[in-house]
Amino acid sequence: MDIEAKLRSEAGDVRGLRMEARLLDAEGAVSARHEQSLSFTARESRATATLKLPSAHLWQGTDDPYLYRLSIRILDSSGRIVDSVEQAFGIRQMQFDAKRGFVLNGKPYRLRGVGYHQDREDKGWAIATADVEQDVATMREMGVNSIRLTHYQHGQAIHDLADRYGLVLWDEIPLVSAWTLGDAKDATPGLIANARQQLSELIRQNEHHASVASWGIANEVDFGNSLPAFLTSFTGAPPDPLPLLKALNRKAKALDPSRPTALATCCEGRLFAPGVEVPITAPEADLGGANRYFGWYYGKPHEVGSSLDALHAQRPAQALSVTEYGAGGTTTIHTDNVLGGPVDSRGRAQPEEYQSYVHEQNWAQLAARPYLWATWLWVGFDFASTVRSEGDAQDINTKGLVSFDHKLRKDAYYFYKANWSEEATVHITGRHYTDRAYAVTDVRVYSNTPSTQLFLNGKSLGTLASCKQHVCVWQNVRLVAGTNVLTAHGSIQGTTIKDRVEWRLSPAMARTVRIDSGALVAAKSAIGLYGSDNFFEGGEAGSIVEPADFGKPATPISIAGTSDSAVVATYREGDFHYRIPLENGRYRVKLTFVEPSVAGNARRFSVLANNRVAIDDFDLGNASRAAKTAVVRSFSVAVAGGLLDLHFKPITGQAIVSAIDVVR
Repeated sequence: MDIEAKLRSEAGDVRGLRMEARLLDAEGAVSARHEQSLSFTARESRATATLKLPSAHLWQGTDDPYLYRLSIRILDSSGRIVDSVEQAFGIRQMQFDAKRGFVLNGKPYRLRGVGYHQDREDKGWAIATADVEQDVATMREMGVNSIRLTHYQHGQAIHDLADRYGLVLWDEIPLVSAWTLGDAKDATPGLIANARQQLSELIRQNEHHASVASWGIANEVDFGNSLPAFLTSFTGAPPDPLPLLKALNRKAKALDPSRPTALATCCEGRLFAPGVEVPITAPEADLGGANRYFGWYYGKPHEVGSSLDALHAQRPAQALSVTEYGAGGTTTIHTDNVLGGPVDSRGRAQPEEYQSYVHEQNWAQLAARPYLWATWLWVGFDFASTVRSEGDAQDINTKGLVSFDHKLRKDAYYFYKANWSEEATVHITGRHYTDRAYAVTDVRVYSNTPSTQLFLNGKSLGTLASCKQHVCVWQNVRLVAGTNVLTAHGSIQGTTIKDRVEWRLSPAMARTVRIDSGALVAAKSAIGLYGSDNFFEGGEAGSIVEPADFGKPATPISIAGTSDSAVVATYREGDFHYRIPLENGRYRVKLTFVEPSVAGNARRFSVLANNRVAIDDFDLGNASRAAKTAVVRSFSVAVAGGLLDLHFKPITGQAIVSAIDVVR
């Protein structure tokens, strides 16, 4: 083991001093030692030494984060210590293989972790070491073995803790998205100098930490001409990031040739509108990192897999990681069906359940790709982010698995704990959705125990075993009016792990089904509680409302003929069914229709209730006379067999419905 010590003498010439280098094991015993005389006349000098360690105890990540102490002492002729430095020192070998992923000490070691911002509610960045320790404990409990330190240099506390607990780190500088102002095509000399300085300080301050795996030189500088307007504005061709990236890559190599450089990209391989061009930046660093939000900002959650395969095929020799993925989620906002309508990634409709759905779908794809050297979800904790009006918060990025105060853990946190942690985990989802809209619902439990049993008000609903991705689902559970106590019991090695939630179903909702068609999150109504779109089969969700964007809220709309404009502004259209579970009996069905565009469109359809025509050859354009006007039709129906099947069957154009009310 080679050591280089930088020495400085304020007294001038140095004579008669000795440098002693020692490697101390965890118990304080000397494992290796070297001593040499010092003699130099300049104010600064460098001394080198070699420590020979026949058999090293390796730093093995979270499995065995063994640390030595490296001690350097300067002694005078009488043996008095003139100066000394001591630091933790882990011995390990890290490799990044384009096919096998991350390799630690010769063995594949899958890195799974989170992105981490160091701010928190009421403190901003003025956090204490105890705050960082608490955050690390929260992440470790979830099963994290790696952290991406975003998007700036973090303090020594997180590095020391990572060394101690075996957490592999991605460090990076704050070169994020934009590096010029206005129409400038080149970075200023001052910015270039600042970026080089920050990279130098990042490396020099953290290069001796065993936990540090790579040096990140930039994040998402590949927007090209798709750069969001809130970041900058320019005309013509966008600035080229490649010269700056090349310079930073060279700088990192000169400072620390032992570690690879890394880069997180946003945009290569994504589907854009015609005319959008993005630069290919990934080859400018040793390691690839992809920030990909399939199921949130674009695409479907499962499409992340094929997108990564395409990137891997593009550069088969470069090790690839996923540096960001995920979705927003708010514990005060809920959906009854994650497929009920489009997600509002820039606005308020960000239900907790949808966040869990995206993570479940994304992780299924990521876990199946061993060539990924690491994956970091976005993000460990909610954090401050201006121009956002999302979920139930202002200027907060809601993608954290833990709330901004770092106390409340969202359901998705427990999905990863069940999949990543060796600790027995049983967690009933939907615990924050206490006042339920529907009497019949699925119950989902994240459980990594061999078998899990669910109880409703003390009655067993059955046992499920070996659930895929540790997600156990009891379908079509019927709640009772009043309080519903759900308990889940997971058994492992003779020990029972339990979880308990309480849901409430009002007497009114026990006899009523109100569906806000086409809505992922049900709107507030003047007549009572609606559930989000549910029980449907087929059709496509749509909305009359213009969606939100960064810094711009959704535009509310007024619809004639109703006091519930927000409810009927969304719709489902096509050829589709609603198969609604109901107790046998007679019901009154009220359907609300709104033509979303120009009145007079060719839209004629029938509605069948349990295969009998309830509304025949309905011409919505003729009935409404004007677009964005509510039209109501009602009928009675007898339900036998516990199901009401409403079939919206097109004759000309597409069938459509905006709201469904079914009352006993």
